[in-house]
Amino acid sequence: MTEEATQLETMTYYVNGEAQTTTKRKLTVREILTDAGFAPAGEYRLSRDEGHHVYRDYDEEVPLHEDERFTATFLGPTPTS
Repeated sequence: MTEEATQLETMTYYVNGEAQTTTKRKLTVREILTDAGFAPAGEYRLSRDEGHHVYRDYDEEVPLHEDERFTATFLGPTPTS
């Protein structure tokens, strides 16, 4: 396989502004969160479309599109000083 063909198979998407890459066209919500470093995934909520679409099932498969943007939001308590 040529380098050019490999580049075409790689898709870039973003979680909280950080680029992530995959060769898969679908990932579960859990995979998107975990691959972006948000673990355990159950402590975060994933949304897209500026929060208009919130994923509630961590095992749901999400079709990915080039340059798609997701937001991971921590669900736990925020410590104060």
